[in-house]
Amino acid sequence: MSKKIVRPKRPQLYRCAIIHRAIKAGSFPNAKRLSADLGVHRRTIMRDLDYLRDSLSAPLEYCPRRRGYYYTEKDYTIDLLNLTEGELISLCLGHNLLLKCRGTPYEKHIVSAFGKICALLQDTISLDFGILDHIAFDLEPLRGEDEAVAANFAAIAMAMQQKKTLKITHYAAARGDWQERLVDPYSLRYYRGAWYLIGFCHLRQEYRFFALDRIGDIRCTDREFERRLDFDIEEFMRDSFQFYKGEEAREVSIWFSPRQARWIREKQWHPSQKLAEQPDGSVILTMTTSGLDRVKSWILSFGSEAKALEPPALVKEIKSELEKARKIYP
Repeated sequence: MSKKIVRPKRPQLYRCAIIHRAIKAGSFPNAKRLSADLGVHRRTIMRDLDYLRDSLSAPLEYCPRRRGYYYTEKDYTIDLLNLTEGELISLCLGHNLLLKCRGTPYEKHIVSAFGKICALLQDTISLDFGILDHIAFDLEPLRGEDEAVAANFAAIAMAMQQKKTLKITHYAAARGDWQERLVDPYSLRYYRGAWYLIGFCHLRQEYRFFALDRIGDIRCTDREFERRLDFDIEEFMRDSFQFYKGEEAREVSIWFSPRQARWIREKQWHPSQKLAEQPDGSVILTMTTSGLDRVKSWILSFGSEAKALEPPALVKEIKSELEKARKIYP
C-alpha cells in the first residue's frame, strides 16, 4: 500500500497569488484542480477563493460550462507586492549574493523566502529580464570546495548555537603549515569569495580569523564556553585590513597617483581612512590598521602609482620586496 505524500502548506497569500495567476491565464481553474496543484484540502481552496472575492474585491465568478473560475473584469489585478524595475534588479543581485550560502543550513530558508517573494510579484509589472544578460555583478566564486566549506559552516553554526568549543586543524597560508587549535566560535563572516570564522583561539589566547576553506578536521568538543560581553566584533574588525590582523595597529599613509586617485576616492577601503587631496590631483590615504602584511601586498598591486609613506617599517618592507623583484629579472 503506497503512502500518501504530504506536501507542506503554503501561506494564504502565496496560494492566492498562484490562484490569481491561473485565473488571469484563462485556464478556468476549479477547486479540485487547485487543491491538487497546491497540495491542500479543497475546503482550504474555497476559503482562499472567498478571501479573493471578499477581502481583495476580486470580480470572481464560476463558469458552469468551463467548470472553473474566471474574472468578469479582464483588467483586474491584485497588489500583493509591487516592485519597481530597479528594485527587481536589486533583488536579483541580492539573490546572487545569498547563493554564497549554498550548501549551508540556511540554504533552504533562502530558497523558501525567494519563492514566496516571486509568488507575490505583481503580474502587471513590465520588466525585461533580458537586461540582466547585459549586467555583470562580478561576484567572486566561493573559495574552496563547496561541500567541504558547507560542512565546516554547518559544524561551526551548531557549535555557536550550543556555545561549544571547536577543535580544528587550520592551514596557515603565511607559514605553509597545519596547526591544531581549540577555538570558541563567535561569528561567521563572508568576504570576497570566502567564509571566515571569528573566534577565540586558545593557542594564541586572542581572537583570530580562520578561513573555512583552510580548515581541515573539525570537531565540536564537550567543552562549553561563555561569550565575553565586553568583546565587540565590529571593534575587533576595525583595525584589520581585508580580514587580516597583525600584532599592533599603526597609522599608515599611502600616496596614490592622480590616475589611481580617481578610483581610491570612490570606495571606503577602511573605516578609519582619511583622504588628503594634493595640488597635482594625487591623494594621500591615511588609516590605522594592524594588517600591514596585507596592506603591503595591496600597495604593491598598484605598481609605480602607489607609494607607502608611513610607517617606516612598512616602507622598508616594500623597498626590500621591490629589490627582490628587480633581481629576478635579467
